[in-house]
Amino acid sequence: MKERLVTFGLALGALALFYALFLPKPAPGDGAPALPLSSESRASGYQAAWRWLKVERIPVTALHERYDHLGMRSVSPTPTGNILLTTLPHKLPVRPREAVQLDAWVERGNTLIVMAALDDTPLWSLMNNVNLIDAIGRLTRLKFEVVEEGGKSKPPATVRRPIGAVLKSLAQPDDLIIEARGAHPLLQGVQSVQVKSEFPASRWRAVPMDRSGVLQIGQMAGTGDAAIWLSRQGKGQVITFAVAGIFGNGAIGERDNARLLSNLIAWSRGSGGAVIFDDAHQGVVTYYDAKAFFADPRLHRTLAWIVFLWFVFVLGVHRLRTRSIGWNPVDVTAFLGSSGEFFAATLTPAAAGARLFANFFNSIRGRLGLTQDGTPEWEWLSGHAGVSARDLSELRRLHDRVRTGQSVDLVRLQNLIVQLQGSVI
Repeated sequence: MKERLVTFGLALGALALFYALFLPKPAPGDGAPALPLSSESRASGYQAAWRWLKVERIPVTALHERYDHLGMRSVSPTPTGNILLTTLPHKLPVRPREAVQLDAWVERGNTLIVMAALDDTPLWSLMNNVNLIDAIGRLTRLKFEVVEEGGKSKPPATVRRPIGAVLKSLAQPDDLIIEARGAHPLLQGVQSVQVKSEFPASRWRAVPMDRSGVLQIGQMAGTGDAAIWLSRQGKGQVITFAVAGIFGNGAIGERDNARLLSNLIAWSRGSGGAVIFDDAHQGVVTYYDAKAFFADPRLHRTLAWIVFLWFVFVLGVHRLRTRSIGWNPVDVTAFLGSSGEFFAATLTPAAAGARLFANFFNSIRGRLGLTQDGTPEWEWLSGHAGVSARDLSELRRLHDRVRTGQSVDLVRLQNLIVQLQGSVI
């Protein structure tokens, strides 16, 4: 019993060490916040917008690949006139090569809508570790700076908020209102849109990174800070929102949010173009993703069963102490028998018979001083007084069968050769 307890303790220690050193830790399960996915029905998802577009018979696609797949017909039926809606921060970062592919896709005549969690901070955005400012800048070619209370701007890394203001803002969600700044087709019939920020956020100012212009078509109510930017990029355009949740399930029914989405689709989509939801960079991909693999609960259930069966084997079936057995020497006769069976299973009777004849005649040729090449010495045998005509005739018959590859009685051949060797050698 003591030995089994020691074995159980050592097995637990080995398992814990293996888990700590080699296995990635599982991601949060069902309690994780809802991500902005086309298939998500909770507040942050786009399931309501997806169903509305399907009802309106507008082609919709969920992108589960990187941006270099945007030009495929399985994603969009036409090369131009498509709309890609992506929400930042991403869970999976955009690689430099696919960002170049995205730029080329937009410049051909497509629209990129970037919903960026700048002025709002949804719960899911706290789980993604991608650098938000750098990612937005790479996709939109806009440089963002934080707007302070006096209207001045600072780089994001230099902003500090008093601890009292932060704690006060955490007490309740913040309702953000965006209104039109001037007249534009995108905001036709849109008085204001509303989104709720679950956590506090800063205010931002955007300036273009190159010489291309940027149009500010929406602003925050009360502060006048820009919240919607429109910029041209080749034959296409990039529309950037400073909030991420306007078109989510929990906000699309607020104020004129749905009308704004309708304007975006009507103004940006070309004939036959599709609306593409970027699910891939929120972690829903068809290609291999190591994090998703180790976060899959089926993997952990499988490992649990393996560990359980291992413990059953170690503590139940496996013998902890073997019975000592005395020394048992190998029997020579059994060894020879096993060797004979091995060769018998490997060599054909004709090959074994040919070797018996070669050894027999070589022994005779060696006595005569001849080359030992296995050549028969029939003339010498026929003239030897110790060899009967009957035995010589039988030997010739067996030799002819071996030479022509026929079956031969090896026992009879071996006995005959031994008899002749006793007579002539």
